[in-house]
Amino acid sequence: MKKLFVLLTIVCAVSVMAETKTLWYCDFETSEGYNTGNLVGQCGWYYVNGTTTNRDVVENDPNFAPSGSQYVSYNNVNGKNTISAVMFDISDEYVIAPYNQLFVSWDQCRVSDSYMDDTCQVKLYNFGDTGRNFDIEIAIVKLEWNYCLITVTKADKSAPLNVTVPMDHPEVWHHFTMTLDPENRMIREFTIDDNVITECTDTYYKNEYDSAKEGKPRGGELIDGFGIMKKGYYDNFKVEMIPEPAFLGLLALVGLFFARKQR
Repeated sequence: MKKLFVLLTIVCAVSVMAETKTLWYCDFETSEGYNTGNLVGQCGWYYVNGTTTNRDVVENDPNFAPSGSQYVSYNNVNGKNTISAVMFDISDEYVIAPYNQLFVSWDQCRVSDSYMDDTCQVKLYNFGDTGRNFDIEIAIVKLEWNYCLITVTKADKSAPLNVTVPMDHPEVWHHFTMTLDPENRMIREFTIDDNVITECTDTYYKNEYDSAKEGKPRGGELIDGFGIMKKGYYDNFKVEMIPEPAFLGLLALVGLFFARKQR
């Protein structure tokens, strides 16, 4: 019995080591250093193109925010095409085994009074060592008039993957997740409101600069930035490191094996 206790303790300890870990989080709350008003200039956010300084603003409305009280809102006073973006580096915290996967999530909502040709966009960047601060993307997620469009520039440089998902109410908050396998540069799973969009499963994403040749800098395997664009609301950006499913399954089998052995 003592041996069983020791072995199960080891299994549990390893399981704890392999718990989900948050590597980067942004929910625009005051506790993170965000104040209401212009987003650009706060906590590393910058604008990619255009000269407007109040393109996106931090709003405080706990009745509308999907969580907490603050979120980012499109400011209709200024140009709609400017991209606000943020960079981060999780390379020191990310380890392959036993994790292997990144779980990326965020909340997104389209402005209800938008014109039909306006889109609400989130871009997932993998700049790597290109030195670029835009247009090196893992994927782009757009909320259109009555559907969601996800675009992935494939690793083999063939035509981009475009998946359209009909939506009755894109002008309310929706929760998006993307499970990435950085080692293989693959999108393992993409969900909208907990619904798996199977057309995006096991899709390789591009990780190199468009005109890359031998010796050119390459985009990275890891996500290292987000961009937001056009008429929308945004909140709860998060990047987590999650254990590889096979590893968790192995732990369960080991525990079961020793439990049976001691009967």
